[in-house]
Amino acid sequence: MRLIHALAALALASIAVPALAHADRRSFSRTYEYQTMPEGETEVEIYSTWNRTTWADGAVEKHDLQLELEHGITDRWDVSLYHVFSQASGDAMTAIPMHLKEVKLRSRYRFAERGELPVDVLAYGELIRDFGASAYAAEVKAVLARDFGQVTVATNLVGEVGFGADVAETEVELAWAIGASYEASPTWKLGAESWGDFEPSEVDESLSAYAGPAVSWAPSSSLWITTTAGFGLNDNSDKFSLRALIGMAL
Repeated sequence: MRLIHALAALALASIAVPALAHADRRSFSRTYEYQTMPEGETEVEIYSTWNRTTWADGAVEKHDLQLELEHGITDRWDVSLYHVFSQASGDAMTAIPMHLKEVKLRSRYRFAERGELPVDVLAYGELIRDFGASAYAAEVKAVLARDFGQVTVATNLVGEVGFGADVAETEVELAWAIGASYEASPTWKLGAESWGDFEPSEVDESLSAYAGPAVSWAPSSSLWITTTAGFGLNDNSDKFSLRALIGMAL
């Protein structure tokens, strides 16, 4: 409860600060678009993700809290540092208290200005380390996007490999995300997105997929809030996944 109050106070404080920078606003909570932080500007982003495995009473619920500090090196290149905390409900044997799960270092690079190429292309790289274990993951992502007037369409193609002394064998995972958003006004964007992942060695057993509506609200140039409600599309997926993002320019 104290953490929720602290985050609420931080959000309210940001509203009171004059808007001095353009935030890295996102239309989706899972799908990345063609954008990076402007040179010399910094933003704090808070991710809150809640998953429910089934609709049955007493079903396991999982919550991840992700804190990101993002900075623009140039107008086309930025870097970010994430700290990810996680918890899960359950009985005395399966419940997991809130703990530091992993730390991530991410970088993005845009190859041209928006709209200069037939398809905007952004390269995304990320290094992940599990806390308290010799377990690592390297992720690469191709972000492909195109604007059609007030409509933006973006696709993410993702590959990740896990390695380390505490990883039994090298693990490869493929993933995707795709979204379409309509700018109803400068303040509101409405859209939908779908995402999922799987292991190539056992697709049927590992494939999970979600889809649902996305809403983005930006009351000022230094504050934005984006939410996606995702519904599981197969038996390997949780029944429901809700993610909210808050971005605040410093």
